[in-house]
Amino acid sequence: MGLAVVWGLAGSALEAQERPVTLREAVEAARSASPDVLAARSRAEAARQGRRASAAFRLPTVGLEAGAVRSNDPVAAFGGRLRQGRFTQADFDPAGLNHPDALTDWSGAVGALWAPLDFSADAAYRAAQAEAEAAGLGAEWAARAAAFRGEARYVEAVGAQRRLTAAESALAAARENARIMELRRGEGLLTDADVLQARAALEGARARNIDARRLLDDARGRLAVAMGWEDGAVPVPVDSVFPAVPAQLMADLTERPDLLASAATVRAADARVSQARKARLPQVQGFARLETHSSKTFSGAEEDWTVGFQVRVPLFTGFSISSHERAASALREAAAQDHKSLVREAEAQVAEATRAVTSARQGAEAAEAAAAAATEAARLMRRRFEEGLTTTADLLGVEAQAATLATQAVNARLGLHLAVARLAFLTDTTSDDLQQGIDR
Repeated sequence: MGLAVVWGLAGSALEAQERPVTLREAVEAARSASPDVLAARSRAEAARQGRRASAAFRLPTVGLEAGAVRSNDPVAAFGGRLRQGRFTQADFDPAGLNHPDALTDWSGAVGALWAPLDFSADAAYRAAQAEAEAAGLGAEWAARAAAFRGEARYVEAVGAQRRLTAAESALAAARENARIMELRRGEGLLTDADVLQARAALEGARARNIDARRLLDDARGRLAVAMGWEDGAVPVPVDSVFPAVPAQLMADLTERPDLLASAATVRAADARVSQARKARLPQVQGFARLETHSSKTFSGAEEDWTVGFQVRVPLFTGFSISSHERAASALREAAAQDHKSLVREAEAQVAEATRAVTSARQGAEAAEAAAAAATEAARLMRRRFEEGLTTTADLLGVEAQAATLATQAVNARLGLHLAVARLAFLTDTTSDDLQQGIDR
């Protein structure tokens, strides 16, 4: 009784690992839970915060200070008594000035610093703004790439299931052939050679069935990874028919997030060059400070305030500005070349994907026609065999060819849908049309 309970619980745990999932659910899970998508979103958030930080120069910086100093340094003692408002005539005694007693000064202050005119900081903000835009678009493209990967892995899993179904059908047919051969040998109508051929075909079908089951497990494992599922969870696709393939997809690259992100990176590099050049321009800073000083911690404080402004103009920086400008210009040229290469590569990929869809569509039609013809040929050959008009080798050969062509038809249909999904991904086209034709 105890063993039965343990076995039942173990069986339930194994079953709980399998989770049915639709294509739409798989795509959404990949889009939202893939580690690379989460990482890209974190980078985008970091870039947005960097943009906010670079805009801080537009507002004053305000800070609080508090501290205490005890010193018998003549300058510190003299200045401390002045700031505390305790300076008297006796403090002018030369002996006291040269060798004062130790003085304790408790201080507190609030200060503000503002640079209302800083051309270099403004250029840095524009660079950070473009970098944040690029990171946001990069996160959007990462999500689209993850969605495509989830869709591709889902279709592969469906294809693996269909190949397993075809392999199981072939195994069932081979098992039936072997049974019939055994019976006819017993009736004296066939020889041992015929039975051995049937057994060889049966074992071959069994080996293909084992391999097809392994490939199905592998495909489901890759789907789980694409969806960001934890270890041990096995997704089981419930959409049993491939999605309908649209007649055509428009090849439009103007709004692809990765290309827009690349263009934003070039703009950021332009702004970095401007930032380096404008470091030569004057910078105007304003400042204000309110201080208190006292010989006691919480009483007797004297207040002082200071306000002012300053203009800073760099005259010589040890060639730092010119070096930064040349470095920024080189990085800008690299970004421009990377963008040019990315656009050209994207155009080539779209052209290649378009040709792949056309070829895959024609190949799928041919493979399905071949599979249908082979299935019918196997049916007719079996009838002729039952009537004693053909040999065992002929029957087994035709059935093996039918099984092979059925698998090729599944692979061709799989290849077509993967080609269409890739073209939709590369052209930034929604794949909703692909999901509407599913038969659940």
